[in-house]
Amino acid sequence: MDSSPECSLYVHIPFCASKCDYCDFFSLAKGSSVAPGYVRALVNEARWYASACSVERWKTIYIGGGTPSLLEPESIESLIQGLVEASGSRFPPGEITLEVNPQSLTEGKLTAAKNSGVTRLSMGIQSLCDNALKSVHRNCSSKKALEALELVNSKWNGSLNLDVMAGLPGQSRDEYLNSVEKILSWNADHISLYTLTIEDGTPLARRIEHGEFWDEDEADAQWMLGRDLVEKAGFKQYEVSNFAKKGFESRHNLAYWRQENYIGIGAGATGTVYSFDGEPHALRWTDTTDISRYTDFWLSTDTASERDMTRDEKDLPRDVENLDAETLEFEFLMMALRTLEGVSEDEYRRRYTRAGWNGNLSERLGENGLWKKYTDKGMTTPVKDGRYALNKKGILFLNSFLRELI
Repeated sequence: MDSSPECSLYVHIPFCASKCDYCDFFSLAKGSSVAPGYVRALVNEARWYASACSVERWKTIYIGGGTPSLLEPESIESLIQGLVEASGSRFPPGEITLEVNPQSLTEGKLTAAKNSGVTRLSMGIQSLCDNALKSVHRNCSSKKALEALELVNSKWNGSLNLDVMAGLPGQSRDEYLNSVEKILSWNADHISLYTLTIEDGTPLARRIEHGEFWDEDEADAQWMLGRDLVEKAGFKQYEVSNFAKKGFESRHNLAYWRQENYIGIGAGATGTVYSFDGEPHALRWTDTTDISRYTDFWLSTDTASERDMTRDEKDLPRDVENLDAETLEFEFLMMALRTLEGVSEDEYRRRYTRAGWNGNLSERLGENGLWKKYTDKGMTTPVKDGRYALNKKGILFLNSFLRELI
């Protein structure tokens, strides 16, 4: 594998008390009996990739799921300590995020997060409307969410992101806006504001296929009204669904949007390591979703031994995809244009001058008059210092723009 002295680390905890009807992430409604072994396996995998990719320091660590807060306090501490030590660096990551569910967050787990160096919590509130939460079988209540917020407010001094979702079944516009206003009254410095997406194969998708009514236009209208409230509260939108107080943008997510290397570990996790020396290419992998296979493999790996640290990559329990320059070039534009900072001509030229393009971003975006078309509609920001970006109106039509860009 190509070396990556500094990269981000995503860690997947696939356990949930129950699975929400809209969720298409890999997760299982179990976990307490297998979690300790799974945590040890994660640390072993992190050590292997740190060695294989010559990682000197994790830029960021993001522990997501699933529901990481289902882990017991001692598992949280041992996991994070092991992950930080895996790179061998004396310097901690610039950001360590732990996703938590209000239903499973306790003072003990919060203390474990603080003691182990977590700098940022991401709490999935979604709604304070109990009818909406019940409608998607979300394992939480408004009462429990408010209790968790009170706990965090009194015991946590790090950064805090809160997730909010528009368009949930059983949630009126007024109930949604009331949820947003209440959530904004807490001391968060980052808000992730989502619109419910109906993903194929989920229980919610099947319900709608069988005739349950869901109003996509109403969901979009709720989101835009929610955006107004969030911005009035002092948050600045910096990506399609993300808003932050100044200086509190998610460093880990920015790594994705800026096409930086990230290691993904854990059952179902994806990672990508890029190379821009010569013809651009990348290796992308997804770990097996068979938790028994995953855990057995990584627990059998003695990561301190030279034999296992140099083992053939084809033995790893994962699926691998080799990405070519054309795929990477489009992904670079797709991800960068999700953000309000947009795409830099210098970065585009550095990556893709040798990839069959002449490195001229204005020509690439201007093919068939595309950029001018969106500019004339008031959907772009003025080009400055070679940076091209859609504005707040434009990113609402990002998918349409990308379809025309292909």
